[in-house]
Amino acid sequence: MINPMLLSFLKPHHKHAPNATHAYIRTMITLDTAAWRSGVRMTIIVVVPLLIGVLTAHLALSVMALLSALGVAFADVGGAYQNRAISMFSAAICMAVTALIATITGANPWLVTLLMFALAFFGSMLGIYGHLAGKVGFSTTLVFILVMGQPASIGVAWMRVLLFIIGAAWSLAVSLWFWPFRPFHPARQAVSGYYQAVSALLRKASHIELEQHWNEEVKKERARLQGAHDKAHHIVAGQRSQRLGAHPFNYLLLMLVLRADSIMEAVIALAEELAVARTHNYHQGEQPAFAQTMEQCAKILEQLAHTIAGNKQALRPETLERSLYTIETQEYVLRNSLPQLEKDYYALANTRKLGDPLEPKHSLVHAWLSLRLVNTRKLANLLKRMGELIGETRDLLMQSDDQEILKEMLQAGATSKGNFSCNALYAVVRERVSLFKDNLTLRSFTLRHALRLATISAAAVAIAKLLRIPDGSWIALNILFILRPDYGSTREQTVQRILGTVIGAILGMLLITALHISFLFFPVLIVLSFLCFSYQEGNNTVFILFFTTFIIIMLDLTMPEHGLVPLIRIATTLAGGGMCILASYLFWPLWERERLPQQMGRTILANRAYIASVLAAYMAGGNKQTELEAVRRASKGAHLQNVNAAAAFQRMLSEQKATENEIERLHILVTYNQRICDNVTALAAHISTRPGHDEFHQLERFSQQMKWMLLDVEDATRTGQRIAVNPPFKGMLRDVLASLSAALHQ
Repeated sequence: MINPMLLSFLKPHHKHAPNATHAYIRTMITLDTAAWRSGVRMTIIVVVPLLIGVLTAHLALSVMALLSALGVAFADVGGAYQNRAISMFSAAICMAVTALIATITGANPWLVTLLMFALAFFGSMLGIYGHLAGKVGFSTTLVFILVMGQPASIGVAWMRVLLFIIGAAWSLAVSLWFWPFRPFHPARQAVSGYYQAVSALLRKASHIELEQHWNEEVKKERARLQGAHDKAHHIVAGQRSQRLGAHPFNYLLLMLVLRADSIMEAVIALAEELAVARTHNYHQGEQPAFAQTMEQCAKILEQLAHTIAGNKQALRPETLERSLYTIETQEYVLRNSLPQLEKDYYALANTRKLGDPLEPKHSLVHAWLSLRLVNTRKLANLLKRMGELIGETRDLLMQSDDQEILKEMLQAGATSKGNFSCNALYAVVRERVSLFKDNLTLRSFTLRHALRLATISAAAVAIAKLLRIPDGSWIALNILFILRPDYGSTREQTVQRILGTVIGAILGMLLITALHISFLFFPVLIVLSFLCFSYQEGNNTVFILFFTTFIIIMLDLTMPEHGLVPLIRIATTLAGGGMCILASYLFWPLWERERLPQQMGRTILANRAYIASVLAAYMAGGNKQTELEAVRRASKGAHLQNVNAAAAFQRMLSEQKATENEIERLHILVTYNQRICDNVTALAAHISTRPGHDEFHQLERFSQQMKWMLLDVEDATRTGQRIAVNPPFKGMLRDVLASLSAALHQ
């Protein structure tokens, strides 16, 4: 007798989409621990020089120290202390020299225009050498724009150099004073952020409705996860290459990062299997239990993240055991349902009592049962894998002893350093020069952006100097912050900066009017500084709003008679934004709709390599370490390229020239490539559970067909040609599915 409940999946299934507005607003205004720390650190860096200036009655001089401290802080690349120190110290030296030159030459409009072009060009070109060099170039250009608007004598110039050195030293001290006491703090924070990003993705992916499986929130979480993954790998690998690399705690962090990689893949696989279950209405009555189980997994990952960051009280054994028990219980429920599913499946397969009118429904139920049986097994295996990975991570953390690690660190001797080699230095310099020469072509996006930035910045400086525009240097300053290599990003930055500046200027005028007592300005400046820099990395519009308000109140303290500052700020922002839009549109425009096909080609190539590595691991039996390592490398490349494709598509949406047909076609391409990547990740999660029989002999032919078909798709995507689906591929896919279905049901 067939269970009548098996036909329940044929009934329409309605779900109400949750109201995402409240969640979106909460996400926009919520500050995490890193944002709070950044806000506090930057507030100390910025407010203390102002306070000293007021107490010593030299507020104008203290503003110069503040500019230096702010510029050095902007050059902070984050990550390992050593990289932060190199970037900030390099910026401090370059900024001091630039302040000297800008002060002396600021009165000559032609000379300062020429210097503006050269500095903006070379500062932008430094980006080819990496994020660190790009930060130094940006801070140096920023200081030149700010100081050249205040020309003075040579004596004042040297005084400013001294103030810049003091401000830079203050910023370095506040940013790096933890280095001797907590050398592993950046690495711990990066690994902790990785676990938090995995937890956030799991929570988002497990609570969304079916029709919202590819909504914007999940896309943003995936981008954050990829960024956290790259940051953790970069910092931990960087410390291993330094003196701390031999330390056992760094080895522990590396193991935690690798464990997080496996958990990330398990989370993506779980999300895919849950999406399949929702599509076919599997486990309808068990969905609340699934959601609770996934929430427990997310909470465990958060506890692990806080423990890695240094909060020993976050990981409570009793809470962890209860959560692991919840996962095991859900796995048991799934496995307990397998015998009945198999009984119904074989009973339906062997029955011949249904008449012809019911035969289509009979076949449909038979197929539904087969898929549900496979889906249930996969979910059970994935939950088991998730529990094992969390347990292994827990064991790693519980076995580490900070006191022993600190003792070993203090006893460890410094490793011998390599001897200085002139030949090695010459090779490095030659490599850098060669890289610069390779980018001296209009085919280089970096060169085109550098020329665009240099030309438009120099034009803004020339106009401001020749027309004697009050605070005209702010136009070039806005150009430096707004202009991006592509039109879409420039347009987005312009809108955000204008909106934030207008609201911030109005708020600044209201606060100046309301606060009549000078000493009341400082509590307001402290609050504004904290809010401003807390949102610096999270919400650009909010950052600009509070930063504009902070600058207006600070300038009112310096020049109380200058009441036009808010209006000048708005006018220069409008002028700078307009010049950036025109430059991006007319001066060697870079359109994402032209670049995106090439990016999609790289994405399809990465997905093809990922599919090939996973199928090779299946054909090899899933036991060879070389195949598993190839899968991990291909997985990293595929996820990175898919995130890049999604980001490029979002930038394309801001372009006016993108047609509806292009947007729809590329959206489908981006979405399906992401789904291919996620489905391959789900397939890779089951390599270790591969059956021991030899029913996978058709995978090799299927792999070859898949390879050639994706090659055709890649070529068509890059060139814009049309292709047709290969009919033999469809037949081979049916053969493989039949073979796998027979193998899995044995």
